[in-house]
Amino acid sequence: MALLSVVVLLGACALREVLPGPPVAVGKARAAYDAPSPPRSEGGAPIVYTGPASDLPPILPFQVWGLRYALDVVLVSDDPHWVMHEYARVDLPSGPLWLAKDAGADREQTIVADLPDLESWVPEVPVRRLSRPLRVSDRSTATHADLGFAYENALGEPVEVTYRGVLPTEPSRPRNGNTMGHSRGSVAALLDLYRFRIGGDVQIRIGGVARGLHRLAGLVPEAYLLAQVQAGFAITDFCQSASSGGFTLRRPCADGGWPTRSNEAWTVAADGWVERPGDPTRLRYHFVEGELDRAEVLQEGAPDPLLNLTFTPRLPDLRRPFAGEAYSSFVADVNGQPGHGIGCVRVALGGPSLGTFPQAVRIEITPSAPSWFADRPLAGEVVRALDVASVRTWRADPDAVRACGPSP
Repeated sequence: MALLSVVVLLGACALREVLPGPPVAVGKARAAYDAPSPPRSEGGAPIVYTGPASDLPPILPFQVWGLRYALDVVLVSDDPHWVMHEYARVDLPSGPLWLAKDAGADREQTIVADLPDLESWVPEVPVRRLSRPLRVSDRSTATHADLGFAYENALGEPVEVTYRGVLPTEPSRPRNGNTMGHSRGSVAALLDLYRFRIGGDVQIRIGGVARGLHRLAGLVPEAYLLAQVQAGFAITDFCQSASSGGFTLRRPCADGGWPTRSNEAWTVAADGWVERPGDPTRLRYHFVEGELDRAEVLQEGAPDPLLNLTFTPRLPDLRRPFAGEAYSSFVADVNGQPGHGIGCVRVALGGPSLGTFPQAVRIEITPSAPSWFADRPLAGEVVRALDVASVRTWRADPDAVRACGPSP
């Protein structure tokens, strides 16, 4: 009996590592972020501009992203080369699009999708991708999922997967999803698991070999069926230059091994919104006299913004030189759910790789909660030269970042 209790306890502890948690800022704690003010230092002193703004449109200091999966099968197999397999359905106006995402030992995912120009689809998400046939059989009913997938993965192995299980229909409680360490090198991610169920009947063949499911604590087979929104910050490499009515954004800024490519037309409106229309995602940043106070990601068909980021105080206008280091707290609402993540941003002149280059700005993005968000800090630089601004953001060393100060 004692041994059984230990086994049950081990299983419960393992499950807690993957189950959703509560929001981290609710009620008054969340409302405290809705008091925008001019840029300030961490000590509260106002940031002083020391020169006029350039003629550039407002400069995006970093990259936000989001995507809604109407149905998502997540499997952890016992294959030694892969730590996770994910099959996600994105509902588009033209119909459903399925993505196969396999995560290797580095926990970075590679997307396989039967979509031409895959490198320019949702290009703000810097995930490796392969445009290949993905055969999907969907015999699902209103209550049960019955799915089959067949494709060739990034190692050239044929993959065949079937999944059968009861569809989750009730909203999850809680629903602040754990990222389980995946894509840490590419994104600082938050999840809203608005439907969630463990289990199902699964068959997996990789490279002609039948594979089983990994079991948490040796007990719980890792098969999950869910619906979710993923959103947050991403590493990035882009240039923006002025154009009629706004600016053109090109990614990557220089040729290289970047996994996505795009030339995007952004508009600048009189009400302060800077926007990129898109299919399926629309990106929006809101500026007050060049100072950023909000950023949003929207998807057609989704009732709420996938991501709503609020910055308090506002971030400084990157077109102008300023003295000191600006400090701002932020809160992230995901899929209409308030307070799924919090953190801070520090901005100062002098990019980390460019020393005291007068047009360079250093940016630190430090998530602080929940824990799976906090272990993904980012660092970056914005370099302004003549009529072009280049923006780079990369993964920072968690052991080298400065902790955030008190929330607002």
